[in-house]
Amino acid sequence: MADQPHDPSGFQPARQRLITLDALRGFAILGILLPNMFAFAWPMAATMDPGVMGDSPWNGFAHSLNGTAFLGKFMFNFAMLFGAGVVLFDRKTTPTDRKPRLTDGWALWYRRCAALLVFGILHAYLFWFGDILFAYAVAGLTLVWWVRKLPAGALIAGGLGLYTFGTLITAGMIVLGVWAVSAGKTPESALLGKPDLEIEGYLGTWLDALKVRVGTVVFMQFFMMLFMPAIWGIMALGMGLTKAGVLTGERSTRFHTVLCVLMLGMGVVTTGGAWLFINGLDLQVPVGFVWQGFAQFVGIPLAIGYSQLIVLACRVPALRIPVQGLANVGRMALTNYLSHTLICTTIFYGYGLGYFASVPFPHLFGVIVAIWIFNFAFSALWLKHFRFGPFEWLWRQLTYLGIETA
Repeated sequence: MADQPHDPSGFQPARQRLITLDALRGFAILGILLPNMFAFAWPMAATMDPGVMGDSPWNGFAHSLNGTAFLGKFMFNFAMLFGAGVVLFDRKTTPTDRKPRLTDGWALWYRRCAALLVFGILHAYLFWFGDILFAYAVAGLTLVWWVRKLPAGALIAGGLGLYTFGTLITAGMIVLGVWAVSAGKTPESALLGKPDLEIEGYLGTWLDALKVRVGTVVFMQFFMMLFMPAIWGIMALGMGLTKAGVLTGERSTRFHTVLCVLMLGMGVVTTGGAWLFINGLDLQVPVGFVWQGFAQFVGIPLAIGYSQLIVLACRVPALRIPVQGLANVGRMALTNYLSHTLICTTIFYGYGLGYFASVPFPHLFGVIVAIWIFNFAFSALWLKHFRFGPFEWLWRQLTYLGIETA
């Protein structure tokens, strides 16, 4: 008899699929915090050069750990899960009493993405330049809804193609930037930012921080538009893997185990090999500048391997409690993502506690773990009393205009 998916929780299969996606989403949200912490606590240059934080071995270790095991991998999974959400939303809005049409549900979907766009704009300009919601909303308002009916194989193949094309655009920009600095055409600060200016701004008032942040946000949103084919690609891949039952844990335990082992093994080779190669280059710019453009691409197998680890964990009865904790965090993904900004800007910015550019690793690991504990505890407590997280509830209200609440 074929090995069937095991349901350790007693939930119905449909409910178990949602638990798996929620746990994956929670895992992704928590993992995103380490790469983001460099930009929360230090000037942008620290994301590419650990020397900006000082010459402590801990800073170098954190930078290496982030670059190989975290950077791009959790964001990749988060974007894939946005694609999974497209599939689920389509299933919810497709009528059952007539032949489905491509335009079914488009008005609700566009309201949903328009609301997310507003969240992203407010988040980026008023609080933190590293926002990703804006890019996801733009992707949702453009291509992804209109390819949702394609077969899983076409979505997977097309997604990988689009992502590769977007990575080539990024690679071209990186090569151009390295050449411009090496040839003396532009200062290094044009690529890495101006730490002194950032420190002065983010340690000042909210208005001082805003003045520094606006230019950074405009640049990052412009870059995200250039990178949009890659974002479309990741989301299409997530849609295809959801339809194929890979992200939802609908395949056999043997399938998920083999995929997990293969992807993790391949990911260690591709990421480790690329890391060693790029760090061995003789460059006129910090190696991290180049690595940021390739970390996600070479880490695709690791990202998929991570997702399968969580899928498998959802089948282990002994892991029911931590899995449910991850699922709680994932059910409140938007709220928890925004909570990272609220907590970190309060700790590091001048209108909060004012620790910007002064807390190195390993102390930042403590901050990260404390925020993770908060996310677990707050999510569990909130969901004991409410069905949706606060920002999830607001997002639904703006999507359905108070008409639909199921």
